[in-house]
Amino acid sequence: MNFSIIINAFNAEDTLYRCMDAVMAVDYPKEKYEVLMIDNGSNDRTFRISAGYNLRLIGSRKHLKNSDAMFIGAKNAKYENLLFIDQRTIVKKNILNKLNEIGYSPLISGELNIDKYRSGHDTFMYLISSRLYSPHFPQSGYAKELWITKKNFKKVSKNKAVLSIEKELFLKLHGNGFDFNNGNDDLFRKIVFEQNLRLLSHTDVDVDFIGELKVKTNRDIVENGYKWGKKHLSSFNAFSFLYYMIHIAILTIIILYTNISLAVLFGIYISFLIYLSKSKKDFGILFLVAPGEILRFYSGTIKYISNRS
Repeated sequence: MNFSIIINAFNAEDTLYRCMDAVMAVDYPKEKYEVLMIDNGSNDRTFRISAGYNLRLIGSRKHLKNSDAMFIGAKNAKYENLLFIDQRTIVKKNILNKLNEIGYSPLISGELNIDKYRSGHDTFMYLISSRLYSPHFPQSGYAKELWITKKNFKKVSKNKAVLSIEKELFLKLHGNGFDFNNGNDDLFRKIVFEQNLRLLSHTDVDVDFIGELKVKTNRDIVENGYKWGKKHLSSFNAFSFLYYMIHIAILTIIILYTNISLAVLFGIYISFLIYLSKSKKDFGILFLVAPGEILRFYSGTIKYISNRS
């Protein structure tokens, strides 16, 4: 199998060296793959860093939607098998050999090798995911192959670290329109529900996801809250109902139990942390970082509501 590796990068200077060094070290016949870098309107050193590698570099003067930048890569790809790699991802040397052995696409990585204790944010998100997507997360503790279908789509975590997909299918999906920004499963949803295909998440295709710097992470949490609000609070649904009911419940507790409202709310908060935690270490970390994580996300939702009004 021949592969076109495509990296869509935007202001990626913090992680790009590690990402590209790993891609260039891939153990596969050189004549059977190519590397394309799409500099998606970056205003940092992304273009200069990319120019130092042996690859096909395509620059955009303005920042495009991720789907459109990926489309540029796909249209310029020589080969039918596309492998999209996130700029924050370090692939293993054997990734193309593994994809060749598995012989199926569309496919995503089933193992991100995330360091649960790298930071408080990582711990918080890891534990949230383990509860939200139980028993499928982490996938290494569940199964090597996880077929994502219409039946389990909402119950499975779907990362965007790597995506292996045929060129013809990707161009067809782009023609129908999709969004591949952070926190959006639109492309995967179209694959499963519109094309009636199974999406394979495989742990043999394992990568190291290195994430962002703290300042970007904090900003991203607020932005994710805004995106969540835009997606779920723009109309009446289960999420918007729960969101507003939580506010009503807190106000009710404050009004009815004025003297002990703080104690009641603190008890609820501690119960929530105990539910998430898998060890005393987890609880200690969550006790310190959860308020900041929750407040930043919440401020993003308030930002959306205020902008809408």
